[in-house]
Amino acid sequence: MKLKLHILFAIAVILMGLTACQKSTKDQLVGTWHYVKTMTIDGNTGRIEGADTNDEDGTYSSVANAVYTFDTEIEGVSVQIKMGVSFKGTGEWTVNDKEIVTTPTSAGVKVTSMRSYDPSDGSFIGELTGNELKEYSNEFADYLKERLLEASTEQILVLQENKYVAESTDEDGGKTTYTYNRLK
Repeated sequence: MKLKLHILFAIAVILMGLTACQKSTKDQLVGTWHYVKTMTIDGNTGRIEGADTNDEDGTYSSVANAVYTFDTEIEGVSVQIKMGVSFKGTGEWTVNDKEIVTTPTSAGVKVTSMRSYDPSDGSFIGELTGNELKEYSNEFADYLKERLLEASTEQILVLQENKYVAESTDEDGGKTTYTYNRLK
């Protein structure tokens, strides 16, 4: 009888220890996470690479660089535009069960390059520089900031110590999956 009590007690202690060691979803997401995202926006391709830092106090900061590629016409000539953009942002983040909800409080956007290419052979045509690039950057930044300051929700599909996979759904119901790798 004593042996059974000792065994039950030992099992209870082990289970309590295992439960106490488990981190909450939020605690597991605290840290800096690297990501590369490729997406299609209005039929155009965008590739974003960046890092998000989720702090214990529920705030986050984010930095990223992106290249958007799109086809257009300039003065009746078909061109492919490759636009480099850098982003910085801060905000708040929470975890609800298996969802990450981010609410941005600030967003900085700067167009870093704007180059045009011949879509038929990829040859370089020209680029915006100086004041022309600055003017375009300001116009684009104002447009994009509005979109960047909207709250977003991602479903956590996989959560491991050094990696998590999340999925977001756009307003049209399209789903995009992203992989984040821990930097620290």
